[in-house]
Amino acid sequence: FSEMDRLASGIAAGSDGLIFHPYLMGERAPHWDPKLRGDFIGLTLGHTRAHFARACYEGIAFALNDVLRAAKELSGAEFADMRLLGGGARSATWRQIIADVTGLTVKVPANGDASFGAALVAAVGGGLFPDPQAAVARCARIVEENRPDAARHADYARLFELYDEARKGLTAINHRLHDGN
Repeated sequence: FSEMDRLASGIAAGSDGLIFHPYLMGERAPHWDPKLRGDFIGLTLGHTRAHFARACYEGIAFALNDVLRAAKELSGAEFADMRLLGGGARSATWRQIIADVTGLTVKVPANGDASFGAALVAAVGGGLFPDPQAAVARCARIVEENRPDAARHADYARLFELYDEARKGLTAINHRLHDGN
């Protein structure tokens, strides 16, 4: 991620109009469409590898935002923050982009793998903690945090609408490509 961060951090939010749809294996949530494909749109001769790096980070952040919007619509839930786990959590640039796109504070826990969660569940089951909340309060620790920038969030909200409009517009084309027509 260090090379991707170096490249992406030198490019302004919005990647100078380059948008990436990260549907490299179709899309599961929230659109449930296995025929969608990944694509870059808005490409010009002025775009560099750095633009592609930033557009990739932004496209995945837009896909996360898409899921968050669907969750809010379905459940009425509001979110103040999110936890980011795995290899991508090590990328400070990507964490900030996710925070700016979603408008949520992104937090990285010290122990971010499934085995840690399983151990907490076992500890609750074994009586070491009275409930899951107590186990988390005692054992989970946040080591990194990225807060959204309000101005970039507003810019990304407008770009997300283009991202979504482009997805809708390219759906029929993606289906035809998938079907070989």
